[in-house]
Amino acid sequence: MSHPPFSQEENCEFARFKDDRQKSLAFAPGKSGTAGIPSESALGPKDRAKHQVTKPASDTGAVKTRYLHDVDNDTKSRLYPGPGVIASITGASLSKAKDAIRQVRYGSRWLDFPRTPPIKRTYDGEVEGALRLLGYVGYWRRLPDRPTLAAYLNARTGVERDHPCVVFLRAYCVAVSGGVFCDIFSRGIVIDIDEAEGRRKKVSHVLVLTKRIAPSTIASREPASKAKKTGANSKRDQLFREAIKAETGATRIRITPNEVFVILPDQSGWYWLGARDSIQQQILEPQRDGRFRGNTNEAAAYRAAMDY
Repeated sequence: MSHPPFSQEENCEFARFKDDRQKSLAFAPGKSGTAGIPSESALGPKDRAKHQVTKPASDTGAVKTRYLHDVDNDTKSRLYPGPGVIASITGASLSKAKDAIRQVRYGSRWLDFPRTPPIKRTYDGEVEGALRLLGYVGYWRRLPDRPTLAAYLNARTGVERDHPCVVFLRAYCVAVSGGVFCDIFSRGIVIDIDEAEGRRKKVSHVLVLTKRIAPSTIASREPASKAKKTGANSKRDQLFREAIKAETGATRIRITPNEVFVILPDQSGWYWLGARDSIQQQILEPQRDGRFRGNTNEAAAYRAAMDY
């Protein structure tokens, strides 16, 4: 399955509208609102996201209320619920959110794995643990009556109504804070809660985030990838690109710190070839039934440069 990254046109379109959402404005008290804050019921669905009142948040202590971030998908790979929700609540990049989940799941020993373990399905405790690593803590609330998402959003009270929450549905989780919403179906873009999909799905439990703490150090392979930009490693990177091109026949290649994308002769868009570590291993140690035969001169040159 291919997972092409957003096109340049899509990224430009998202950037034009990104600054127009979630701006804080003060109003006269509404019918049921507090002083200076209008009642949410008095606002239309498109206005509600624009009129969220935010509170300043520092590294510790207060949590910014009624606010979510557009997901910064710096991996250019498919968006999954757990990492997407974490990135939207914390503002961390998607790659950092995934690294936080890896650290909860494997500890820092995952850096010793031959390949970066993928993060797709996540468990409740992993989401909570990753948020704690990034400096967000709170409490769980179970909903034994399992209301629909629409009913839950309308019935929220107190802290839960204003603070960022991870809402767990049957098969995935979503991020909610005040009147704004973010999930995989919005493609990581913050939208109004009334525009959310899946409003008839059942809510089982909610993680309410109420406090900021000092974030922990999260293990990452990114610094090691950046170090491969000078000296002999730059030559190896060039040989790696040439080997991929020779093995696949690609017309263009894009290599990120963790993944490889190509444009093939019969395609017009980017195709996700695989994880960078996996592609590298397949070229260095080609298998008879593998994707890469490894019998091109370019592949042989890369293996020689890597002492294989």
